[in-house]
Amino acid sequence: DPFTDDLEQYLDEKILRLKDEMNIAAQLDIDTLNKRIETGDTSLIAMQKVKLLPKVVSVLSKANLADTILDNNLLQSVRIWLEPLPDGSLPSFEIQKSLFAALNDLPVKTEHLKESGLGRVVIFYTKSKRVEAQLARLAEKLIAEWTRPIIG
Repeated sequence: DPFTDDLEQYLDEKILRLKDEMNIAAQLDIDTLNKRIETGDTSLIAMQKVKLLPKVVSVLSKANLADTILDNNLLQSVRIWLEPLPDGSLPSFEIQKSLFAALNDLPVKTEHLKESGLGRVVIFYTKSKRVEAQLARLAEKLIAEWTRPIIG
């Protein structure tokens, strides 16, 4: 039915646009951080991801968008946001907490993890000493849930 097709296309485009916005924000934050490292200018603060976070969380938490999110590999951008920064630091706790909470509600399958590379980063969060205990536990819970179908 053409209406359903139009809606699907609209939602796909919405997610792909958000993916672009997330990737650009991540790159701008990396550029800012690199400039800060080069110049020693501590007034340079990477804020693009933090600014975009409310929108990202709002989209990720819409249950009716779950399939569109997974089909369009938005998890790849989530992975980029969770990865350690060039100076080895982790993204802000707010970003970590919000994205992990959202991941907890998505019906993530093995193919989504493979396609996005997200599994590796979440495993990193279970092992890193710099991750807060509650997040490390949530990361462990996600890995356990995601690997259950493989083992099961």
